[in-house]
Amino acid sequence: MILAACGRGLPGPDADERAELAAAARVAPAPSAGCTTPAPSTRAGRRRVVVDGEERRYIVDAPAAPSDRPLPVVLSFHGFRSGPRAQRWWTGWGSLGRHDGFVAVHPEGHEGVELLGTTGRGWDMRPGETRDVAFVRAILDTLEAERCVDRRRVFATGMSNGGFFANLLGCALADRIAAVAPVAGAMPLGSCVPARPVPILLIHGRADLVVDPAMARGARDWWAHADGCRGRVESDGCERFTGCAAAVVYCEGSQAHSWPGDATARIWRFFQAHPRHEG
Repeated sequence: MILAACGRGLPGPDADERAELAAAARVAPAPSAGCTTPAPSTRAGRRRVVVDGEERRYIVDAPAAPSDRPLPVVLSFHGFRSGPRAQRWWTGWGSLGRHDGFVAVHPEGHEGVELLGTTGRGWDMRPGETRDVAFVRAILDTLEAERCVDRRRVFATGMSNGGFFANLLGCALADRIAAVAPVAGAMPLGSCVPARPVPILLIHGRADLVVDPAMARGARDWWAHADGCRGRVESDGCERFTGCAAAVVYCEGSQAHSWPGDATARIWRFFQAHPRHEG
């Protein structure tokens, strides 16, 4: 289902993308401490972790894997007043992870987030907010101990408020996250300085009435500056920046505030092309 639905309308990789994918395939994995025993297949497994005295929850999907096969990790964050089950269902990351061989993680936000004139479950968005960054660190520490995962291939994406958080993680957790891909939610991160240049794919809609496209374009420009880009070119409806220390790609379509049908496949291809070379 996911390969047919989420790949709909996505063009094949161009020559530059094929070169990136080939180079990425040559980057050796960095096995985690859990690469000692085989891991069973997991489908919508519910997990809990205590962070600073607070119990936090997340859902894990993963294929069965031997102890000598480190798997990538994709963290996918839900939108404001939504939840991990809805994010998992609409994006298809769980199914794709079991099919393509990576660990898909859908964490649950915290209550009390004030946004859009109301309060509900969601995520931190701004530099200096550390509650959810600490949660992600705890998830990764747990996964790396329990399963054989590749520490060079840990990625983050999210929808709306979850996109804002994925955007924040690109800077605040650059020591652990290889690349990020916010959808329908991102903003400039002010004086935040990532520990390393981080590849980013931003996906937004011109008809978005919830998150102003100008805010996403501001995030695009912030990352272009942070990653030292010098120019840009148009390709397949996206802006690809040039001369960067890490890839910056901005795709603005005609959609409103939504997860486009080809977003999951597009993001996964981007992640596959951008492992973390150090660490």
